[in-house]
Amino acid sequence: MKNKGSMTVEACLVLPMFLLAGLAIIFMCRCRAAESVIYEAAAETAEYMAEYAYLTDSVQELSAIDPAVAYVQMHRYIDDKTLVDRYVKGGENGILLLSSEFPDEDGSIKLHATYYLTLNVPLICNFSKRKTIDIEQAAYLGDHFGEDESGISDDEIYVYVTDNHEVYHTTAMCTYLHYDPESVGIDAAKASGRHECEFCGSVCTGSVWVTEYGDAYHSSPACASFVRSIKRVRLSEAGVPACSKCGGR
Repeated sequence: MKNKGSMTVEACLVLPMFLLAGLAIIFMCRCRAAESVIYEAAAETAEYMAEYAYLTDSVQELSAIDPAVAYVQMHRYIDDKTLVDRYVKGGENGILLLSSEFPDEDGSIKLHATYYLTLNVPLICNFSKRKTIDIEQAAYLGDHFGEDESGISDDEIYVYVTDNHEVYHTTAMCTYLHYDPESVGIDAAKASGRHECEFCGSVCTGSVWVTEYGDAYHSSPACASFVRSIKRVRLSEAGVPACSKCGGR
């Protein structure tokens, strides 16, 4: 009886410790999974920005690429948002791309992502660690970068269109292609005849974001509707008139 009692006491002491250790391993594995999800999203974002740079026509236009495009794409490429929200401080919005260059003066995409990996489980572990991701790759500038299109046929001239295009653009940085949102009061936005954005308008309060040519108001300047799909096609294949702002050859 004496020996049996001692074994019971030992089991009561060891079993909880064993369970806590097992849970700690599980949570650490989940943290590593969150890191992998974020890294994969960062790599895909860098790839997207490298392809996006292909639409530029000059060094000046390269430097004008809006970093907000990278933020929007980063959020889109996060496959397991629940996992990231659980183990990253601030969730998706806690992943910052400060100091990134899209691209730099040498034509390279340099994505620098920072976030805090956190884990707070009572009796098991409690930590917060700063993580960084650095990815660099060459932008896809293509043979058209800086080329002179004077004196060549329509089959050799390239222009830019959107998915539901009504006009073509001679430059990928035409202001009609890239929105420049500004902040206004929601009452002023409604008074101007704008309606709520189908993506983010339902959560708008106080100040909202609008564009000069848009008819909706938005809760954030990083709304997905601000990012348009732009394609580069031959002028002979465009089949639409030129843009009134950048039209002509």
